[in-house]
Amino acid sequence: MSASTNKSINPNEDLKKEFLMFDTNKDGFIDKNELKIVLQKILPKFQLPDEEIQRMISNVDRNNDGKIDYNEFMESIYPQLPPS
Repeated sequence: MSASTNKSINPNEDLKKEFLMFDTNKDGFIDKNELKIVLQKILPKFQLPDEEIQRMISNVDRNNDGKIDYNEFMESIYPQLPPS
């Protein structure tokens, strides 16, 4: 007998859901303000300065447009997955 879980067996699907949690305005990108909002919700007592949030974006932003697209997000979290 196996236990059932709500976890998806498709990591791409799970990552897309996670990305959409950060992409609050649903424009296909995570910018500094969106990342800051989500981090404040997740860690309300831990306030990062804007410079640190921008550094986090820069570490993932491969095309240097100042925001994170889905592929950059996916590559940063799970680099072994093939691009969607």
